[in-house]
Amino acid sequence: MDWEPWVHFLHVAAALVWVGGGVMLSLVGLRARRSNDAAIVSEFAQLLSYVGLRVFTPAVVVVLLSGLWMMLAGSEWNLGQTWILLALAAFAAAFLIGALYLSRSAIELARVAAAANLGAARMAIDRWLTGYAIVLAILLFAVWDMVFKPGTGA
Repeated sequence: MDWEPWVHFLHVAAALVWVGGGVMLSLVGLRARRSNDAAIVSEFAQLLSYVGLRVFTPAVVVVLLSGLWMMLAGSEWNLGQTWILLALAAFAAAFLIGALYLSRSAIELARVAAAANLGAARMAIDRWLTGYAIVLAILLFAVWDMVFKPGTGA
């Protein structure tokens, strides 16, 4: 049985979860940002932690491992190709922003939301939304890179 199509499917499906989940979470964040209800803001703060650990982390791991598997398993893709290097750079940038900035923003949001400080919570949501907008831009670049594979002449 040829595993490569299944690994490729997992790679694409996990990327869809990461990108689509991020878009939806950003929309929920915009709603929470506009709300005057501290309970909605608090719920969003809890949602960030829940989704980050249970949805985004597994999706990120599957994207990385399946991408590496396809590259190392003898497919036509290899580390010397420009589009692979761009994909790895995009992955690293999105991962680092998520791990270093977004996680701290979410922790700060949870702290101020628990204290029912709506003004500080809105600022924390703004910081998270700005950071995630950058991640989404990077992920959309990665999708473009995966589709068009620059440097291959295809």
